[in-house]
Amino acid sequence: MENLQEEVDQETGLARPKIRVKFGTAGIRGIYGQEVSLRETISVCFAVNELLGEGRFGLGYDSRKTSAILAIIASAAMNWCGSDVENYGLIPTPVLAYNIKASKLHAGFSITASHNPPEYAGVKVFGTDGIEFSLEAEHKVEQLLSGPTSRKEGGELANFGSTFENEEAIFSYCEALLKRAPQGKKSFKILVDCANGAAGRVTPGILHELGHEIVTVNAHPSEKFPGRMPEPMPETLVEVASLSKAIGADFTVAHDGDADRLVMIDERGSVVPDYMLSALVLKIILERVKRGNVIISVNSSSALEKTARDAGCTVQRSRLGKTFEELYRHRGIYASEPSKIVDPRWGYWEDGIYASVLVTQYLSENHLSLSKALEWIPVYHSFQRNLLPTGALDLECVRSQMAEKYSGQVEGFVELDGVKLNLKGGGWLMVRSSGTEKKVRVYVESPDEAEARELLDSAVKIATSSVKQT
Repeated sequence: MENLQEEVDQETGLARPKIRVKFGTAGIRGIYGQEVSLRETISVCFAVNELLGEGRFGLGYDSRKTSAILAIIASAAMNWCGSDVENYGLIPTPVLAYNIKASKLHAGFSITASHNPPEYAGVKVFGTDGIEFSLEAEHKVEQLLSGPTSRKEGGELANFGSTFENEEAIFSYCEALLKRAPQGKKSFKILVDCANGAAGRVTPGILHELGHEIVTVNAHPSEKFPGRMPEPMPETLVEVASLSKAIGADFTVAHDGDADRLVMIDERGSVVPDYMLSALVLKIILERVKRGNVIISVNSSSALEKTARDAGCTVQRSRLGKTFEELYRHRGIYASEPSKIVDPRWGYWEDGIYASVLVTQYLSENHLSLSKALEWIPVYHSFQRNLLPTGALDLECVRSQMAEKYSGQVEGFVELDGVKLNLKGGGWLMVRSSGTEKKVRVYVESPDEAEARELLDSAVKIATSSVKQT
């Protein structure tokens, strides 16, 4: 166990383990043992308890062995602070969020590194009603993390909280979702890829209960993610796409490690572009809601924005990881960022399981293949590249190089999250630092594939030359 005694404030006698990673995107995430470990978990729990006060908190974790370890630590830390904990065990993050709202809990912790590689660990914090911490709440936690805790070492036993094992969380979630799901007319053969994460206990069962034939792959939990890396992307889904076509699946549902993401593969074995899936979900919602405010991330496709505006909706762009916050603020009808959707009729959390049910039953009701259901969506060509930086990304340098490279073609800059340049021809390129990994992420899009590839090459060069050596 780590030696935390050196972190005690000598003047006050109060203790807060120092944190080695920034609190952001509603929590902390980093390589286990280097950036996120026992001390960071304890420190975050202390800060959240100080911010919200004592109460009853939910707790769940993904399939990583480190997540199970940190869940024990988080539970003990909250009990030490005087709060009670409902431990749901190994569950998808959306299931935790749902149960926080349904059980009217104070807040909750998802111990997960989500789509990140196996060596990562993380703690994500959800507030009342299952809503991730807002940017304002994040700043308050950061302030608390920089000071001493308000509780002294030790304390009376009577002041400690308790941990209760709750094995009903998955059942409660599944029951509620099944009641909400529309009745289908056509039964599908569906391949479900759970990335060896937490969804193996949920998504296959729900889709089976809805009358579909289910084949699973990577459905057993494993901290090593032996089937594929947790992030569902075209390059990580090559074998799954091949399997989907080989077994004659009508379509495939693919999650990340904690199932807040959804990617689908059609009957031809083609990975559906994330913007097309998001546009389809928006269409499904608009059949019931008609119009309203739609929130999409700054790197979401122009096709998705066009779909919303053509339907009479207003569109608000948001930084990544905070679409739910803007959705709540503007009382919107839908929020999306690549491979994630939020439907406020269900809850203000990203839910890949709910999204898979929504799409499946829509196809079933209308006797549609997945490819047929996507034919109306305009085709845009999008590419993403992840770069490993050797220093800090200089956004001013990125902006100036973009302006120089595309002089005369500039429609405008957007700097909500990194730097995005919109071009007059409808294309765009964007460079930003990842909020969950030590990477620089590059995104581009254009109605023309050749231009999109040229934009990718250009954006990669700009990003690479804009990293300051440290």
